[in-house]
Amino acid sequence: MPKPPIQWESDLVAAVAALGPKGPANLLKYVNIDREDDEVVTADDLQALLDTHNQQDSHGVRQLALALAEWDFAEEPGWDSGGDPTAPRTTERRTLVYSLLRLPLAAATRLDEIAPVATMRTAVISTRWEPWYDEKRRAHSAFYWPHYRDYLLNQRHWSAESVAALNKATNEVIERISDPSSEDTYQSKGLVVGYVQSGKTANFTGVIAKAIDAGYRLIIVMTGTIELLRSQTQRRLDRELVGVENLTRGLDDGEAAEEFDYADDDDWLAGRFIRHGDNFIARGYPGIERMTLLHDDYKRLKQGLSRMQFHLRDRSKPFWDPENLMPADARLVVVKKNSSVLKKLAQDLKPLKHKLAEIPALIIDDESDLASINTKNPQKSKDRTAINKAITDLLGHLKRGQLVMYTATPFANFFVDPDDSSDIFPKNFILALDRPPGYMGVEDFHDVGWNSEDDKTDPATSNECAYIRRVGPPPDAQDDAQRDKRKAEMQAALDSFVLAGAIKVYRENNGATRYRHHTMLVHEATDTDAHRDQADLVREVWREAKYGTPEALARLRQLWHADYKPVCDARADGFAVPDDFDLLREPLGEACRRIKEVGDPILIVNSDTDVQKNQQALDFDRNSVWRILIGGAKLSRGFTVEGLTISFYTRKALQGDTLMQAGRWFGFRHGYRDLVRLFIRRDPDDAFNRIDLYEAFEGLMRDEMSMRERLRDYEGFNDDGTPILEPWQVPPIVSQHLPYLRPTGRTKMFNAEITSSGDAGSLKDYYGLPLRKDSQAKKANYELVLPLLQAARERMTLTASRRRPEDSITRFDALVGVVLAKDFLQALGAMEWHPDYREKVFKPTLRFYEKLVAGGRLDEVVVIWPQLTKSIEVRDLPGLGHAQIITRGRRTAPRIDFVGSDAKHRDAPERIAGARKTIVDAESDALRDPAGRRGAALLYLAADIASYGEGKCRAADLPSNPHTGDLATLVSIAAPATATPHGRSVIEWTVRRKDQKGTPTIPQS
Repeated sequence: MPKPPIQWESDLVAAVAALGPKGPANLLKYVNIDREDDEVVTADDLQALLDTHNQQDSHGVRQLALALAEWDFAEEPGWDSGGDPTAPRTTERRTLVYSLLRLPLAAATRLDEIAPVATMRTAVISTRWEPWYDEKRRAHSAFYWPHYRDYLLNQRHWSAESVAALNKATNEVIERISDPSSEDTYQSKGLVVGYVQSGKTANFTGVIAKAIDAGYRLIIVMTGTIELLRSQTQRRLDRELVGVENLTRGLDDGEAAEEFDYADDDDWLAGRFIRHGDNFIARGYPGIERMTLLHDDYKRLKQGLSRMQFHLRDRSKPFWDPENLMPADARLVVVKKNSSVLKKLAQDLKPLKHKLAEIPALIIDDESDLASINTKNPQKSKDRTAINKAITDLLGHLKRGQLVMYTATPFANFFVDPDDSSDIFPKNFILALDRPPGYMGVEDFHDVGWNSEDDKTDPATSNECAYIRRVGPPPDAQDDAQRDKRKAEMQAALDSFVLAGAIKVYRENNGATRYRHHTMLVHEATDTDAHRDQADLVREVWREAKYGTPEALARLRQLWHADYKPVCDARADGFAVPDDFDLLREPLGEACRRIKEVGDPILIVNSDTDVQKNQQALDFDRNSVWRILIGGAKLSRGFTVEGLTISFYTRKALQGDTLMQAGRWFGFRHGYRDLVRLFIRRDPDDAFNRIDLYEAFEGLMRDEMSMRERLRDYEGFNDDGTPILEPWQVPPIVSQHLPYLRPTGRTKMFNAEITSSGDAGSLKDYYGLPLRKDSQAKKANYELVLPLLQAARERMTLTASRRRPEDSITRFDALVGVVLAKDFLQALGAMEWHPDYREKVFKPTLRFYEKLVAGGRLDEVVVIWPQLTKSIEVRDLPGLGHAQIITRGRRTAPRIDFVGSDAKHRDAPERIAGARKTIVDAESDALRDPAGRRGAALLYLAADIASYGEGKCRAADLPSNPHTGDLATLVSIAAPATATPHGRSVIEWTVRRKDQKGTPTIPQS
């Protein structure tokens, strides 16, 4: 129920608006500036407002929260110029802001709850640029951006932090592209890296809004390769940016209005499209004219070139002159990445000839690692792939054209040849967006930093326990037993879909906003015939499930008690959870009614012409969708599946970016995070050619986290103003967790090879050891590491890592010793590894450490041999006597590595290496070298019995005097925190380059 309005709220809004650009000052003074003495707003009034309202239900509180976030983000603001300035995104900065606002402690405490300190940050790697987009320029012509900002706050209910972060990130983009009104211009190319389904569209919508405000007058948005995504993007831009007044210009009440593409749109009829005001063009602001429609991709202009003409107010001046530029309408083109469509656009632009050089143009390339990349080997052919050529041709026509690319999987973009000036390498900037609040990403489905001895059966602490449900491989159509097993797995998924829908209805009945969409995704193949077979199977299971009968009710009751109730109790985040299953009886009926409302609960989404007519039902903007979706490519990249709660995913992909983009279960799940379930293929340990897609996503998660950490390592400028690293110097970051899963297609990886790789102060596992059956190699490794283990003589008790700050401090025992770094590296360098791992991971790492020793930056290594209390056996080992052997999981074929080091053991070596840790560990501190030339290593001996086959070896199966070839030697290393400049990661690499004669040049580092 809406709360009564606050009589002085408009004064609060006005006060915050006045303070915004100036910075925080006495808030109540500004609130009361025009109020009479008997109407003065007091601190108690402000406290009452804050106690009873939040960002969602008060415009004044929302604006105050936005101002707080903007002040949190401010870099070196003039109002924080005291003797000890505060750092952005810190509690110290927020405390200063509260002090300047003169807020009482109680008000500040409540604001910390309503609007916590904004911590999002965008990592930026950039060349130097000519500053032009300053505060004065931003404010002078601001129109579309402030409207879009307010739309996100008030209509889409974005948090203040997210909107402020979007404002800052979009400024970072706009200031690095060319000034549209400058006589001297340049063509810039940049890349924005987001997360899968995390709001990249909102980012480029904000960039477009600011670009139009600044003077860009031709906007080309290239979506993915399917119409479904193009039309979704068109509607999003029309609703949130173009707006009612631009959409209806030129329409009358006759036939033209009847053909209007949103004439029967529920959101249009309900007034949910953005409005800019009827007289904004008369006030000198530009209109936006669409060159494409909701269901119409770009076509040759029927009215000739008139719609593409940019008229001059003063013919004596070029179009880019502000007198002509600022009042001119902008043209918006939303196109698929289809070579014929892009050629049509180029053909319509070409007759403008020299005038094109005067038109500031912005090209947005969404999903830029898809189709845009030239996949022809430049060493073998000078030709380009059709879409890549069409994009480069467009840039060739548009001398004032700027290219901003977006993707969540940028590996292919990093591999584009930086020396090819006409290609699409992001030569000017790379921006890595931060994870937005409320986003449910890959790490939310995995247990990051989990301790191997921890219990994984508690849904309160284990993401895997809460969200992941195992299914097997696709069945053989001729095998009845396999088919019956798949039907049982599918019924479990359908039961979860129905029960989760009922809980959503229950929450609606208890005050939650209506859940407009509730969907389940089945993604097992890309073949359209397979989709038909899957749909038939799901329909069969749906019929046999007999929802609404006592049999189904008993089954759902059991699912509630065994699965949903424990997870909801732990993770409902304040949303209603029924005390008893019987409270879900009526919601179950309503959920089934919504799912069956259109008759068939199944909707196939693919390119088969027979099902194209059904895909209008997938218009999430026009319809409430409670359906089970079956598809492949059309549902795997770019397209947002709204309300996705249950996913059934078994498709194997051999490219990391393809697999990551298939994760449609990533995104925003406000109000139903606890209801999400992922049924994912995890073959039995003894399966032939075993596939574990959950482990594959875990490997990709670690690759993604590493990529983002490295981008942050490379950002910024040196003291002399030069970039620490320019975009062309950013190396390709190639995953080695999954040797069979390349980061992107082979045809996108023609450039750049890493030769040296290392991290300062951060512990890295090197577990890519020889195959289990290679006893001789493992025996050799044991003998090489034996002197290091013998050096670890002193028993110490070290402080264990904590998974959460609130966890109690625990300790672990370890044998500890110090060895010379050169001796450590001599052993390490002689060890045997899996061939792929040696070449791609270990050799670059070894070179890194060898350079540290040669340069006098690494003298000693502290060896830590943890002594565990569980999953161990003690055996007599050569040179060691009674020694501990642990159980550590080894990845089954085709993987080569072991499960990572115990999370609780990681803080101690990192602290010894000089990394700053929040916990106090006097023993580790005593082992640290004040000069910063001491590293640390974790060593384990793990059971790895050559004759054991696949799976996890039990240490108990080792004989009393085991063969050392049945042991795996596991090594993790942390280099000194002082090992690299700025304490950052450093990679040295070679880039394949050729001179004009085609001869390879000297490698660049």
